[in-house]
Amino acid sequence: MDESVRNSTKLDIEGVRQQSATEALRAESEPKESYRKLGEPDVNRNGFDATTIRAENGHHAMPRENGTGAKDGEEERMLNGAGVEPSGAEPTEKDKLAQKEVEVKFIPSQNGDARIDMELESQQALTGMTKEELMKYANDPFWVRLRWLLFVLFWALWGAMLLGSFYIIYDAPKCAAPVPLSWWQEGPLVELDGERQFADQLPEVEQYGAKGVIYRLPADETYLVETAAVQGKLKQLVSTFGTKDVKVVVDITPNYVTKEDELFQEALQKPDSAAHSAFVWREAGMKPPNWLSIAEEGSAWKNASNNQYVLSQFGADRYDLQLGEPAARDKLKATLKALLGQGVRGVRLANAKHLLINRDGGDEAPMNLEEADKSLTHTDYGFWTHKETTYREGLGELFRELVELVHEQTDGEGFLSVTEDILRPEVFALNGTLQMDAPLYGNIEFDLREGSGPDVARKLRHDIENAYRTISEYAVVASGAGSGKPWLQLRYDRASLEHVPASEYTVFHFLLPGVPVFPLDVLTRGNVSSESVETLEKFRATPSFQHGLFNVYTDANASAIAYTRLKSGNPGYFVVLNLASTDQKTTFDFSGIDGIGSELTVVLTSQNYAVPNVGVKTKVPVDAVPLSPKSALIATYVPTK
Repeated sequence: MDESVRNSTKLDIEGVRQQSATEALRAESEPKESYRKLGEPDVNRNGFDATTIRAENGHHAMPRENGTGAKDGEEERMLNGAGVEPSGAEPTEKDKLAQKEVEVKFIPSQNGDARIDMELESQQALTGMTKEELMKYANDPFWVRLRWLLFVLFWALWGAMLLGSFYIIYDAPKCAAPVPLSWWQEGPLVELDGERQFADQLPEVEQYGAKGVIYRLPADETYLVETAAVQGKLKQLVSTFGTKDVKVVVDITPNYVTKEDELFQEALQKPDSAAHSAFVWREAGMKPPNWLSIAEEGSAWKNASNNQYVLSQFGADRYDLQLGEPAARDKLKATLKALLGQGVRGVRLANAKHLLINRDGGDEAPMNLEEADKSLTHTDYGFWTHKETTYREGLGELFRELVELVHEQTDGEGFLSVTEDILRPEVFALNGTLQMDAPLYGNIEFDLREGSGPDVARKLRHDIENAYRTISEYAVVASGAGSGKPWLQLRYDRASLEHVPASEYTVFHFLLPGVPVFPLDVLTRGNVSSESVETLEKFRATPSFQHGLFNVYTDANASAIAYTRLKSGNPGYFVVLNLASTDQKTTFDFSGIDGIGSELTVVLTSQNYAVPNVGVKTKVPVDAVPLSPKSALIATYVPTK
């Protein structure tokens, strides 16, 4: 027999002896257990296995113990107390422990000995209650009430969250969707040449993409729009430009009528009639106030055929209407209805500040010495304040009636405006609403006429900011077209181009908040390309122009003026004009603009722009924008915040 096997067998016997001795001592101190021989059924039931683990040489084997020590071919089972397990009884905790499997490990050592290690296998993981056990509590009153309580709480909380979400949606501040611009806000509006045929001007109007044309009706024809001659002219005007979907705007002069007018003739013949009250009179033999004529030298009072003085500020045989009176106001409304009925979609009123007169007013006072022109005398119209005949209270109410009539007659498509600077917008307002669609206000045009003085850019910036700040304090009359704040007219003509060329003026003007208004010959004689105007109109159609913010800046040295147009989520527009006529400085620093990127992308330049290697799609640094003298450019940028 091999020596290693013999030593192993010896160790096994010694281990069994030691274990037997230990168990004998433990048995003396514990209750006696009785055993009986187990039959085959018991062996199979308890999962005992008689398989032996044999040694490597195959000659000796030791039985593997699965819970109790036993000889080969014989199995025993520990019994409780009396040694007999009652039939059908539940096993006790001691039985369960006795049935735990014991894992036998043989651990060899370096000197040839072996150690036996027996450990109980890990207990099975704790499992939940079975279905049968759970069903015992299904109808328990406590659990039934608890389930119903949780059910009600769940749906109550779910309903509360649903109602809460509806309330948040309903009560949250509403963000009004941007209202698209109306046709007249999209612009530009082109003033026609009254001496040329309408059909001859149509190609040029179409070439420059005008959304509307303005025709100045001769002043004496204002209240003759229902005559055949004037009607024929207006129908031809509307039909000519209507073929190209260009709307027609008509300028009228509603301040006076001619001596042949039916209303004036009735006033002469019937001193006590409503027609008589539509004019301003002074009794014969009484000295009239010192009011001066606007159109000619001398007094504004004329001796009528009824031996009374009648107010005539606008020239011979033209008699002022007092539009505060119903008869005069109805006459103007009838004229507006006739124009709109013939297809006109916009009306501008001339001499708006003169529409109301203080019929009982006295002498005018001279202008304040600080405001007066020192070259004027008491015979000059500009010497006096004219508080009795201009900017009278009630203009807001008058314009409200007129603008509502225009909106109603055109289903919100038309607009009502003026032809001159209103100067005092508060007089034309009513309850914080400016009672006209497109006012003309501010000194932008006049500043650009002054040329290139050292403070022109600074003064222009001040006047632009003042104009938009003042006008933004008012709301606009609600209509089907347009909304928000008043939309300024941006007017310029050939006189405006004395110091700033047409191309530069157009590039700078077109992206200001408002609608450009100019005579057709400004573009044609100024050689403004139709391509540049088309590009500008594309820029005007973007969200940054139509709904974006507007801010004005000067460069670090206040020698150039610029402004930005920006709507969140869209590229910003940067428009700059160099008013200097010399080339002493060619780059301008605008890095101080809040939120502007470090780089600009040029998208349009004016005709005078002549910087080498700079053109469309060129990128220029914001702190060194290159500009030629008397030139302008438009660039886009990505805002930094």
